[in-house]
Amino acid sequence: MVRRIRFVRTLGLFDAVMLGVGFIIGSGIYIMPLLAAQQAGPLSIFAWIIGGIFSILTGLCFAECAMHLPKAGGLYTFTHKAFGNFKGFIAGYSFWIGYIITIATEIFALSWYMQFFVPFPELWRLLIAGVFCALFTYINYRGVKLGAEIDDIFTVGKMVPLILLILVGIFFFNPGNFLLPATNAGALANPLQGFMLAILLALWAYLGAEIITVPEEEIKNARKTVPKAVIVAALTAMAIYVLVAFVSMGAVDWHNFQNSQAPLADIANSLFNGFGAILALGGLISILGALNAVILASARISYAMASDNLFPKAFMHLHKAHKTPDRALILHFIIAIALVFAVQSFTALAGLAVLFTLIPYLFTCASTLKLQRKHGIKHILRTPIIPLIAIIACIILIAYSLAQNLLAPLAIIAAGLLIYFAITRRLLRNSELLKIENDVRGIEHKALQEFSGIERIALEVERKAEEDAVKIENKLGMRRQVERELEETFRKKKKK
Repeated sequence: MVRRIRFVRTLGLFDAVMLGVGFIIGSGIYIMPLLAAQQAGPLSIFAWIIGGIFSILTGLCFAECAMHLPKAGGLYTFTHKAFGNFKGFIAGYSFWIGYIITIATEIFALSWYMQFFVPFPELWRLLIAGVFCALFTYINYRGVKLGAEIDDIFTVGKMVPLILLILVGIFFFNPGNFLLPATNAGALANPLQGFMLAILLALWAYLGAEIITVPEEEIKNARKTVPKAVIVAALTAMAIYVLVAFVSMGAVDWHNFQNSQAPLADIANSLFNGFGAILALGGLISILGALNAVILASARISYAMASDNLFPKAFMHLHKAHKTPDRALILHFIIAIALVFAVQSFTALAGLAVLFTLIPYLFTCASTLKLQRKHGIKHILRTPIIPLIAIIACIILIAYSLAQNLLAPLAIIAAGLLIYFAITRRLLRNSELLKIENDVRGIEHKALQEFSGIERIALEVERKAEEDAVKIENKLGMRRQVERELEETFRKKKKK
């Protein structure tokens, strides 16, 4: 009998919170505040608040689903259990694609931030970033606990510079700077459109709380730990994002930094000479933390799908000693590196990553209502209003993303459908062969039963015949005895 290797529950509440915060707070906060301000001016602060509310609403849906299904795979597992194989595959495949593309995107972002310290050509910086990706792949290959501890360090490291910026920026805050108008021509012509775009930019930076639900089989007391971690991570990210946006717009004349490639670092440098290097270092740490987190999570998605026979079995393999999905980690690294050099566009990769992460968001918010009806239990969400609002927001974001780029997503989804139908066809063929084999076994069993019945009848007849033969023999013996007695009597009479 083959012994199945299982995940080990080694992650606590702090690890889970750090995993979520580490993934949410990535490169976006170092770029998006001034981009959103260009679209909506001081109103962009409300875009960050709305983005935080969206993150909390979806996070509550994730937490509710996690209470129903504390299993590895996160958003994929929720959708699969709620809606079955096809929708489960679409959600899981999109989830997986989004994370693989995110790995490639973070490699690009790492090479960009590296330029602040290492003025190498882009190719060399990409190769160095690829080495970091390989290093984190190896760390997560060695064990989930080691990978989580590394992520904890990176998360704390990325939060410190942002908190310092908040504390310093408050002392330099000037309402006149904060109230400076938007600068984008389109936003000035149509303020509502500019505000909507600012919301979308903020929402892009908020994606990531779902990562906590992915390695649930490796989290201690997952049914209670995961919901707490999701909510705490979303609230923490919201607090930091709103405050960073607030001080970055109010501490300086942000119009002077709107064309900067490292706006927070340049703003910090204008406040204190040398402070910019700390923020730039924070940006590097932020990207490294997000890269490590997504490497850890991506392999758990493919593992869960392979466990449900919806992905190739190679992704299901666990290392005997480390209990990690080793083959999936290696394959993901290869695919991500190939994407980096094939696409060669940070913007294109980031847009695709957002879209393919929003698709499982939509399915999971819908799964919340389905799982509540299915199990007849409402753990956290007592009303359908929150999931419905989250569903509408996801639909709007997906529609906007598809409006920006339709062809590439359709091609990727089509490739996924080919994989799905190939796998299901193989499973159907195997099930048909199994049915035939079972039918043959049934016929053999029935024939054996019939033969056994005939054999039993024959044995019964033979036994009865033997009994009858014994009875006949006994009767014949008695007759011979009577004949002998009569002959003896007759002889005695004759002699007299």
